[in-house]
Amino acid sequence: MTKLLVLLILAQQSPMTLEDCIREALQKNVDLGLAQKDIESAEARKLGTRAGYLPHLNMYMQDEYYFLGRQEVKVEGTGTGFAWDAQDDDSHSFGLRLSQNIFDGGKWWNQIERADKSIAVSRLGLEAQQENIALQTIGAFYELLEAQKGAEVLAQSLEASMDQLRLAEERHKLGAASKVDVAVARVNVGEDRIAIEHQRRVIDGAVANLNKVMGRSPLGTLVISEPADKPVLAGSPDGEDVPEEHVWLRMYSAAKQVADLDVSIAKGDRWPAVSGSVSYSRQDPEFYKVYSRFDELYRLAFMLSISFPIFDGFLTSSNIEAAEVASERVKLEKLKARQDLEANLSKAITDLMRLQAVSKIESDNIIAAEQRLELAKESYEVGQGTALELREAQLAVNRARLTAVQTQYALRIAFAVYHQARGDLLKTYLPEENP
Repeated sequence: MTKLLVLLILAQQSPMTLEDCIREALQKNVDLGLAQKDIESAEARKLGTRAGYLPHLNMYMQDEYYFLGRQEVKVEGTGTGFAWDAQDDDSHSFGLRLSQNIFDGGKWWNQIERADKSIAVSRLGLEAQQENIALQTIGAFYELLEAQKGAEVLAQSLEASMDQLRLAEERHKLGAASKVDVAVARVNVGEDRIAIEHQRRVIDGAVANLNKVMGRSPLGTLVISEPADKPVLAGSPDGEDVPEEHVWLRMYSAAKQVADLDVSIAKGDRWPAVSGSVSYSRQDPEFYKVYSRFDELYRLAFMLSISFPIFDGFLTSSNIEAAEVASERVKLEKLKARQDLEANLSKAITDLMRLQAVSKIESDNIIAAEQRLELAKESYEVGQGTALELREAQLAVNRARLTAVQTQYALRIAFAVYHQARGDLLKTYLPEENP
């Protein structure tokens, strides 16, 4: 048991890969739980559609004790009358009624089909939410890595500033540098330490954000590892279109089918409604007679009812028009979703191309900035350069490295956005689980 506990603790402390984070988010994210509840709710509503074709059986029992006050009754035209004395009595009744819908303008079978389509919409909604959560996880994962890499750059800058401080102090002892150079070097060290503290706050925020997306407590600790593979586009993405099987488009197509069925259901109220019923009832002032001798004192009735709609205050017309408007709205929503996906895909492709080109330039900038820093160090050591020139060269290196870090992870996020717009994000990042 102790060994197992140790293994569990070590497993929790081991760095999480991007795939680990996505899997955990897909299991624990609250939004996915809500989407799952939407499916369960749609399935529960489907059960209610059976009421349209299954018979309804009702039973009623009534026991009444009543009083009648004394009444005087006059016979019209005779001038005479009589009186009923006050009285009281019992009344007991029992009945069963079996009713069956025969025809309602096709509403009940349209409602069954609508329930099935609503379940399909909810399931597609869950699938779409999984893609969104995966994209959020990827974005939060790389934002944390960017913050950590930025901290490493700042730590290197602090180490270089401390080396420069030691160099300034040594040159001051030898009389080759002034107190101003030492003071400037100390200020530089302080500024770098402040920058690191600010970066730690950025890291804490990124950890909290990733924990939240993964369904964890934002205050929990988290260790992640850098992916080994770099994103690479397969082939040329120029002119690429959003596939019709994209989950968002499939979801809106299913929603359009639901809306069309709502129109058919609303039109069902224009048809005559046909229903039948069988009722068995008993009534007697004596209680025991109602619940015994079932072959006596009963009334058995068969009824066929046909109702023709003539005028309902424009209610049916209003419902049909509202359903048709809702159907057209879903059609426009699908069109807008396609346009948004195409815009996201186009932007992601543009960003990928631009960031790949910028990344190559930034690599050259880092090399040039580092060479400039080395020259500034050499000039300062021999007394030809100034502390200000050395600091400016160091800041240039920092800027070049930080910019390269930002581009590196912006490129990875753009790659994820590209696959999300294509509808194959999970297949790309979790290929074994999404063949």
